Amino acid sequence: MTKILYMPTSPNLIGPQLRALRIAQGKSQMDVAKAAGISRTTLIQIEKGMDAQMSSYQAVAEELGMALGLGGESPELAERRKARQENQAKLAASREKHLKIAALMALDDAPAREMKSQALQMVALWKERDLCSPVYIERWTQILQAEPKELARNILAMDEDWGPALRQNTPFALTLP
Repeated sequence: MTKILYMPTSPNLIGPQLRALRIAQGKSQMDVAKAAGISRTTLIQIEKGMDAQMSSYQAVAEELGMALGLGGESPELAERRKARQENQAKLAASREKHLKIAALMALDDAPAREMKSQALQMVALWKERDLCSPVYIERWTQILQAEPKELARNILAMDEDWGPALRQNTPFALTLP
């Protein structure tokens, strides 16, 4: 079943959708009303978006092979909610990658020092070619000035205000584990 989103303050929005569906399916008002267990007059009111019992709206929707969503969430709100969830997932994945970088830096071995060197080169490139905001360049430069073990602590300590932004604009993009 396809879900129709219904906004309780605007029943006139769903009636025309149900009418269009009925017509597209080639069903008469009489046939749909009878199958839904309502009068034809009630169906006409529903299709015009007039007041009718919610159970009547649901019966018509079900007869047309639809489910009537009563959550009150508009398609736009549902899309924004989905986008926020996707963004949160990206931020969580980026945080996880930076935690791995911090773990590698804590080892303070040759690969850690090479990764730090590449990150510093990336920040220098940002500055040289004006590819990134000076704020990010300055913050990453400060973070990367430390020795690898201290760098690991700096990455772990990225505050919530700047952490997500810094992880999104990371000089470790090419070396992320």
